[in-house]
Amino acid sequence: MRGALVAASLIAVHHAADVPVLWASGSQDLLAIVFALLAIDLHAAGRRGWAAAALALALLSKETVVFAPLVAVAVARAPRESWRRALTRAWPLFATLAAWAIVWAATSARRPAIGLEARVEPAGAPAALVHLMQTAIGLEWPSTDPARAFVLPPLALLLALAGVCVAAFGGARAGDRGAAREAPGAATRRESTTSSDTIIAGAAWAVLGAIPVAAVAGIWSAYYYLFALGGVALLAGELVMRAPAWAALLPALVVGTLSEGARRLPEFATQRGAWTTQSHLNRHYLERGMVLSQRCLAELRRARPTLPAASTLYFAALPAAMAFQSADGPLIRWAYRDSSLRSFYLTRFHMDVARRGPAFFFQMSQGHLIEITGADSLEHLGMGLVTSEAPEPAREMMALAYHHRPTPANAYRAAWTAAACGDTAERDAWLGRAGVRLDPGPAPETPVALARVAAGDTAQAIALMSGAVRAHGLDPGAHALLADLLLLGRRLDPGMIEAYAARLLAPEEPWMWRRWGMVEMVRDAREPAAQALERYLELAGPAARDDREALATLATLRRELPGGDLAQRAIQKIER
Repeated sequence: MRGALVAASLIAVHHAADVPVLWASGSQDLLAIVFALLAIDLHAAGRRGWAAAALALALLSKETVVFAPLVAVAVARAPRESWRRALTRAWPLFATLAAWAIVWAATSARRPAIGLEARVEPAGAPAALVHLMQTAIGLEWPSTDPARAFVLPPLALLLALAGVCVAAFGGARAGDRGAAREAPGAATRRESTTSSDTIIAGAAWAVLGAIPVAAVAGIWSAYYYLFALGGVALLAGELVMRAPAWAALLPALVVGTLSEGARRLPEFATQRGAWTTQSHLNRHYLERGMVLSQRCLAELRRARPTLPAASTLYFAALPAAMAFQSADGPLIRWAYRDSSLRSFYLTRFHMDVARRGPAFFFQMSQGHLIEITGADSLEHLGMGLVTSEAPEPAREMMALAYHHRPTPANAYRAAWTAAACGDTAERDAWLGRAGVRLDPGPAPETPVALARVAAGDTAQAIALMSGAVRAHGLDPGAHALLADLLLLGRRLDPGMIEAYAARLLAPEEPWMWRRWGMVEMVRDAREPAAQALERYLELAGPAARDDREALATLATLRRELPGGDLAQRAIQKIER
């Protein structure tokens, strides 16, 4: 059993993930498995104290091996031994598990990422078991081309199978001659007992190893099943032991062929979901992320060869699943050899953090990382946060912009970002600084402006409505009309803030969301644009069924969002 245990685990590690995927996912995964296997082996050998110590190290490495004590019980259980006695012998393992659980619960507040990723969902448990079987045979396929799941087996696999076949047939004949000299009854009884115990142990190991994945089924990847596949390999090995040599080679051929197809996938799952047909992290994910990260880092170093101490860098519009920016910027500190540096996504902008030292802002545009500079850079960044539906960072950014340039226009923008955060008192204070009266309207200038539009005098209509929103700052209709006029004249930035104000003042009006969704689409904020148009369709009801422009725009946006076919095509290409 101990030799089979090691062999099964090695097969699982090799099959479930490429070496780059395994290491990139974090050495803690591999350490957890190594220590869990050591705990199981030591417990089976009767060294229960050392087994408990190994289990403690495994649990501290990764929570995915939480059911290792039960696996150890199943593996170490003697033939015809009661389960109660087998469980009692494993009390040091369960005591270690209980102690770890107390520490884990007490320190859970320090691991906020767990709350973001781990979710108990109805589909979690069945999906985890389905993906266990899927991973066991290496079956993954692209959403756009299911045939890519099947490729020719690599030459190395075919040569290995040929060698195993020769050894298997030769060994089988020798084994048959030896078995003929043994009493048939004794051999049958011993093999039956050993076989059933091994099958139970392998099946229990596989299921118990897969249970923790249920909590993260929405972001599953094949390497999540490294521990569980040890049991699958043990179970499969026992089941094919009695088959002819040629039949025992079939599982290896099937798994080798299918897993080779999974390794060559030109895409990865981009949308959270328990029933995706492929891993969320695979070889292509890593290769793409590393290429893009190398390019961004090179362009960052060209733009800023050095950085002042205590600098904070903010990044916007980075490609999805790139892994260039994580946490508070360990990659930036490594690249510049300066532990005082910090970096964040722009959507995490906070004035207190930015004031710790110099702040620099970068944005991904047309595949290149560019620095946002200039007198109006803060305003530009703030409007980007507005269209990204990040109201709190937008409010902070607009306040900082006003601090640098205390103009009525900046006060006006700050007012609506405060309104988006639900702070009407701050909104009114900013509007006062901008010279806007807090009058709800309706503005009497509106019908006059519409008449000027009908007469073809759009410039006069814009002038009328610009005065109207200053005199009647809380009239959503005045803001909406001015937004339409400005956007019609391709004056995007002022039109955008008016569309934003109109939506905030009348969130129950369908057309306010339609207009805002179109603005967000033009600003390349795809996901917020889709959400805004969905909100429009929900509020408008049957009246929106004939709105072909909105429906076509939403359909295109969904194709471009994670999970859509256009999004998958975009990530298949790795530009070097």
